[in-house]
Amino acid sequence: MNTPKSFFPLYRVIPLLIFLGMAVSCGPKIYFPVSPVVPAAEPKAEVKKTKEGEYSVRLNVNNLALPERLTPPKSNYVVWVNTEGSGVRNIGELKNRRGMLANTGKASFEGTLPERPTQIIVTAENNPNVRFTGDHTVLRSDVFRIKK
Repeated sequence: MNTPKSFFPLYRVIPLLIFLGMAVSCGPKIYFPVSPVVPAAEPKAEVKKTKEGEYSVRLNVNNLALPERLTPPKSNYVVWVNTEGSGVRNIGELKNRRGMLANTGKASFEGTLPERPTQIIVTAENNPNVRFTGDHTVLRSDVFRIKK
């Protein structure tokens, strides 16, 4: 007895469903153009809406020079977000991970905020608690949209 063959074999459909599920669960791809200040830097950002209705921001940067090595030298990298409701605001310091003897070239930031972000900006500052961005923008993402 001949049984009809399925048009889409199950072994081909399951990997496709898994891939689509992973793609939907991730936030939008946040693109950073090459920085003229730190061209070797490789930023990767992720923004997700939490169960509490806030927005989680995670930023990791590889090959980032220490702020003291910039021209002019600075003390800190500060992470800013442009939001729909409050404009640009300081959300914290991008921390360099230093090894025992030297800079590892890696920096990271994790934080949450109540407003929906639309852009991530990193500046070099002498004080991490500044209220307004300085003139030394190091990284600036393209504008992105997070689902409500």
